[in-house]
This record gives sequence, C-alpha cells and structure tokens, in this order.
Amino acid sequence: MARFVFLLLWAAAACAPARAGAFLQPPGAGLVIAQFTFSEADRYFDAYGRVTPIRTWRKFDLSTYAEYGLTDAITIMGSPDWFSFHAPAPTQSRTGAGAQEVGARVRLAQWGDNILSAQASARFLPGGRRAALFSDASHSVQADVRLLYGRNTTLFERAAFIDVQMGFRSSGAFGPQARLDMSYGWRVFKRVVLLLQAFSVVTPGKIGERFALSQKAQASVLYDLTDKITLQIGAMIAPAGVRAPAERAVIAGVWTQF
Repeated sequence: MARFVFLLLWAAAACAPARAGAFLQPPGAGLVIAQFTFSEADRYFDAYGRVTPIRTWRKFDLSTYAEYGLTDAITIMGSPDWFSFHAPAPTQSRTGAGAQEVGARVRLAQWGDNILSAQASARFLPGGRRAALFSDASHSVQADVRLLYGRNTTLFERAAFIDVQMGFRSSGAFGPQARLDMSYGWRVFKRVVLLLQAFSVVTPGKIGERFALSQKAQASVLYDLTDKITLQIGAMIAPAGVRAPAERAVIAGVWTQF
C-alpha cells in the first residue's frame, strides 16, 4: 500500500509545459503553450535509488502555459492544468483539475546576448489535499521562486539558446524542494528547432529516509507552422531517481504567439 501511495504523490510531477525561460515577452506580446502528455510507469526508484517493478499506472495531462509582457521588464504568467490518472487497485484513479499557477518574471540584468531574471509564482490545488496527492504537493498551496539565466548563441552558424533555472518550491510531496531546470534549443533548419531539456528535483534529507530525487530528460522537435504557430512533438524518460517513478512519456503541443 505504501508503494502505491508514494506513486500517487509523484504522478503529476512529470511534464510541465516547456517554459519560455529567462527571456521576457515584449510589452503587449505573449505566448500560449498547450501541451498534451501521456505518461506511464511500471517501475520506480526506491529510497536508495534501486529499481523496483510495480503495477503500471497511466496518466494523461492537458496543460496550458501562458505569459504576457506587462512592461519591458515584467512578464506575467499563468498555467492551468487538467489530468486523468489511472492505476490498478488498491490505488484510486482520479480525473480533474491539477495545479493552477500564477506568477511574474522580472528582468534583473541584461548584457549582450545574456539575461538574468527572477520569477515568483504560487501554485493552487482546487481539489484540496486529495488533489495534491496527484500534483507533487503536500498542501493545496505552494510557493515557487527561481533565478533564471538565458543566453542566445550559435552552433554551426545556426541560432541556439541556453536556459538555466535554479529554484525553490515549498510543500513538495516529501517536503521543500530544490529545483534545477536546463534547456538547450538549436534551430537545425529554418523552421525546425531541436529542444533538449533536463529537470531535477531534490528534497534534502538522509538517504533512505526523507531524501528524494527526481530526474527527467526530455527531447522535442518544434516546427514553425507559421510565424505565430509552432507544433511540438517529444518524449521524456526518467533515467534515475530516489523515491520517484521511472516514468516515460510522449508529448505533443501547440505554441501560439500573439
């Protein structure tokens, strides 16, 4: 039973929509990312990082991420989520609203092709503590703060970018979390971007007791259908972890600029 309760706590933590990163939107402009994710797991990493087989659970996510340039130095953002989760007995399945997030990002400094910004947001669980079990949370309200660094660069004379985010989130499934998100994007062709991402979440503590680690690697291809609409297809795996599911996922999304 404890194993299945654990899986519920981490089920919705897998694939948040890809974020625009450290860079801010111009005033009056914005971005909306609608992302569909199907994930499943038939193994999990125990309290010592060892792989253990489990009954397969499956989850479908419909997540939307939106941001809007309020001023030249401030971008506001929001991210509603809906999910459907199913696992064999004795675990209960659930369908409903997931985490709803609102926040703002502020430019701290910008030099050349580099930018440093800060972001603060609040996550709300409309379904209360029961819904928190499916959303990597132990309470129905969470705070998330992070420092973001972005850089525009080139690879083989084609445009590329680097984005690194270091953050803290309160009330995670096992306690407060340190978070590290890294993204690398490369415009391989005129309308095609290769996006590589890594997401790490750490709950500090003693190995075998409170400590938890979630690591995920994601690769996507983005295709510019028009100047304003981009299509996304990708996949995610969890190569390592501690008290985390060894999940895998497929992702499809639509990015719209306005």
